[in-house]
Amino acid sequence: MEGLNILRNAGAVICNQTPMIRGVNDDADTMAELFRKLSFAGIPPYYVFQCRPTRGNHTYAVPAEEGYTVFKKAIDRVSGLAKRARFVMSHATGKIEYVGIDENKIYMKYHRAADPRRYDLFMAFDRNPDAYWLDDYVDPDSLV
Repeated sequence: MEGLNILRNAGAVICNQTPMIRGVNDDADTMAELFRKLSFAGIPPYYVFQCRPTRGNHTYAVPAEEGYTVFKKAIDRVSGLAKRARFVMSHATGKIEYVGIDENKIYMKYHRAADPRRYDLFMAFDRNPDAYWLDDYVDPDSLV
């Protein structure tokens, strides 16, 4: 905290980005505590990232729908600036934000897109509890 205070006092703007990691921050109580502590320290939570599907990290990955549910429960337990976080993935086609889930569908939108036609594109997919990544729902090249 001392180092962060030095940075802030020097004029740095500090925000938090964190991946969701199995066994570390994949429960709502832990995530809510992180959001609260960050916001009370003057460091707003910014992004919580869905773990990229890279070699060797599957053990630490959380399925997307489970991750969004944990994230949403954590957001529901905090107030003020702690609610600013977004649950996202950095996909080859752009930054995709998870925006909702219901009994049958998961909803996402492009927060940023490599292809300008996808910017702000809203997507609804059939639920897949085994999905870890956008590609587990649909071929991203078909999203135009």
